[in-house]
Amino acid sequence: MIGEVEAATTKFLHRELAEYLEQLSGYRGTKDRQQQLTCLSKIAAIYNQLFQTSDSLKYYKQLLNLSEQIMAKQWQEIALYNIGNCYLSSSKFHDSINYFDQLVELTHETGNRVLQVAGMWGLGTNYQNLGKYQKALNYFENNLAITYEINELAWRQATLSSLGNVYQCLGQYQKALDYEKIALKIACELRNIKAQADSLTNISGIYIQLKNWEKAVDFCHQSLSIAKSINEKSLLLINFNHLGEIYKYQQKYHQARDFLQKALQISQEIGETRVRTAILQNLSDICNYTNQLEQGIKYNRDSLDICRQIGNRFGESAALSRIAAIYQYLRKNQKALAYYQQALEILQKIGAKQSQQQLLFNIGEIYYLEGKYFQAMGFFRFALIIAQELNNNPDEAKAALAVAASFHQLKRYQEAIYYYRQAYRIYEKLGDESKAQKMLNAMQNLGAKM
Repeated sequence: MIGEVEAATTKFLHRELAEYLEQLSGYRGTKDRQQQLTCLSKIAAIYNQLFQTSDSLKYYKQLLNLSEQIMAKQWQEIALYNIGNCYLSSSKFHDSINYFDQLVELTHETGNRVLQVAGMWGLGTNYQNLGKYQKALNYFENNLAITYEINELAWRQATLSSLGNVYQCLGQYQKALDYEKIALKIACELRNIKAQADSLTNISGIYIQLKNWEKAVDFCHQSLSIAKSINEKSLLLINFNHLGEIYKYQQKYHQARDFLQKALQISQEIGETRVRTAILQNLSDICNYTNQLEQGIKYNRDSLDICRQIGNRFGESAALSRIAAIYQYLRKNQKALAYYQQALEILQKIGAKQSQQQLLFNIGEIYYLEGKYFQAMGFFRFALIIAQELNNNPDEAKAALAVAASFHQLKRYQEAIYYYRQAYRIYEKLGDESKAQKMLNAMQNLGAKM
């Protein structure tokens, strides 16, 4: 049924396209520039609906050139916004920034606050995709203030959702969830089902990070239902990727692979690259878990190439760390350390502390297993500091135990006892009696007075 609707829609769009192309030719003959502007806008929009981004860009650029010639600033704003969006959807973030910058500058002149907000949202989104999270937050927070000034609900909803995305990337999941739930509420008030589906997808992604599989699946299926009803392919591929990720974590690898392959196919059909990097990384994880390590490395290298091409720094670090993890599993420790260090440098530059914490722990683990306890202790301590900053109790306990074990091996028993006690208190707080007892035993074996 969906296939028939899609075919009918495509046929209708091609018919509309042919009519507007014919009209454009006629208006060029009569030199009616106003009508040319309308036709160029319609043609570009149709190509965009057909996922023919290069053709869409071609006509939006013609629209921009003509509107500049006749000083039609309203049309210039429309062209700049859509060119910025086309480059954004093609993951050409620096090109997109150029056009959104021009749009924001023009709106200061024209006083068009709505398109000013649209341009600032575009800039924030590009900087988010480039891993420049503080810059993205600055744009989104300023944007949010303006949406309240001008009482613009639709862009407020989009901006709140974008703030949720950035905080999710920074590992601040509760803050991300708070923003997304407000965004979902506004989308429901506006009866904007596409925006509702976007927020439902984002909330699902947050619950995946929190490992709350029941809620992740529930929100994912709600979004997927809407995506199917409106045949929104970009949402379909994200939800299929989410389901693949959930099944991966639940060790249901066959189902995971099926959903991820569906997501990959749609991504290739519509020329999408940003989510494709995550899909390839999830497929690499499936290969690793099913002992197809060479294929796992290939998926990650493909993802790494795309990330570097489009400037996705967070995705680049994720691909590097996955390659490192495979080499760590193969006990090729020097290769693993080289890839972990590259990933860590990127994460430190973009400020993604949650991911830094995990990589620091992984590097410490390699040194520990090699018997290099002093180096291991240093990395474990850095991991512990970040876990404390993020108020992540399970990871804090894990890192404190690792620091304690390193001091223990170095025969620095008083320092070992200090960190065993720290881990003990956290495990008690978490209600993990078994691990708390192990910490207690370790301290008593070192002669600690309890």
